[in-house]
Amino acid sequence: MTSVSHFKDIIKKYFKKVSKAYYEKVNGSKEEPKYLHEQMLTEDYSVDMTYDSISGNYSRVTADVVSFDSPLPLKSRGAIQNATGDIPKIGLKFVLNEKQMNNLRILKSMPGMIKQLATKLFADVESCIFGIKETIEEAFLLGLSSGYTLIKDETNVGHGIRIDYNIPRSNQFGSSIKWSSEDARPIDDLRRVLKGAKAKGEIPTHIWMNSDTVELMCQNKQIREQHAFNMNFVGNSIPVLDEEHLAVVIKKKLKLELRVVDRTFVHQKDGKNTTTQGWTPNMIVMTKGIKVGSLVYSTLAEEAFPQQGVSYAKPNKYILISKSGTTDPVSEKTAGQALVIPVLQNVDSFFYINTEEAQEVTSGEVEGDTKITIWDKELVKTSVVNAVKELGVTVKSNIKDETLIKKINELSDEQEAELRKKLGA
Repeated sequence: MTSVSHFKDIIKKYFKKVSKAYYEKVNGSKEEPKYLHEQMLTEDYSVDMTYDSISGNYSRVTADVVSFDSPLPLKSRGAIQNATGDIPKIGLKFVLNEKQMNNLRILKSMPGMIKQLATKLFADVESCIFGIKETIEEAFLLGLSSGYTLIKDETNVGHGIRIDYNIPRSNQFGSSIKWSSEDARPIDDLRRVLKGAKAKGEIPTHIWMNSDTVELMCQNKQIREQHAFNMNFVGNSIPVLDEEHLAVVIKKKLKLELRVVDRTFVHQKDGKNTTTQGWTPNMIVMTKGIKVGSLVYSTLAEEAFPQQGVSYAKPNKYILISKSGTTDPVSEKTAGQALVIPVLQNVDSFFYINTEEAQEVTSGEVEGDTKITIWDKELVKTSVVNAVKELGVTVKSNIKDETLIKKINELSDEQEAELRKKLGA
């Protein structure tokens, strides 16, 4: 049964100070935070942390229940049901067993060992803070890079809450040619999307991607030629760029500041560690500035109604750390919890490119016939041309298959959905 900690004197003296010190160690200072959600989100207190209240205050946000461990992309997972009620809290705990407790008892009885005892006793405080901050960071990066994020539902095994920030589909694009192709023209794709943003009155200033996309861009012919032009380079053997060179090209040609996100997160399941990428593969995001939303938090029930015999510390506004003991068996429990969720705002100013989302000419395509294959469907080419024209896109009646597919690839997700509806595809 739960009882007062077996080291209550040490906890009373050091717990709150140690918790704040560990928070600064994990999080970084206010001036130099280690986490992007600290730099890019503004803390915002919510009295009522329900899905209805979040949707009401941040009108674009919707939520549903999906499979947590599905191999499908988050966007593609089928909804099991709409999410209702309270947003689940982030929580984790660590327990010192009887053997570990006995070792601490021996340390306590030895003169001059108080510092070593405190280090071992409070080590799990750092682990709790680290686990919560990592969970928030992963949720934020997943949301920023895809427009969706996922929160584990501890009350419903195997399920998670998918938060949809409802990025306008007119702000989401594929590439004209996959960027992994040697014929890709990333600058053209980016300029096309920036032109569309400008038409909406939005001027993005920052571009976000992971290192895999950086590597593709550094090897790309169009990017290298632009770098050579900038450097007044003469010759055919243009060297492959590095990240610094790429940032200069993007800044000079597109007036965007490059930010590269490379984060991995370690999860433990069934005693095994698995690693996930924080950034959605192949995704590029353009934003106006780096302040992109709110870190919405609220008061935990246990903070409002503390349990008797349990010691508490708050290292920041939303994390609650608790320490308690048990008598049968003898143990020491450290728990961390937080009621917090990252929310993207002003999403009309976010623009996305999936660099590997592009239709290609099929190997069996015959140029000049009456058919064309798009989305794995054989369609009448004249019908496709007319439907594309109805979207306001200029195309010639005798357009080549490859050029027509490229024109379709340049459509926004919203336009593409409309085209597919027109064609019954």
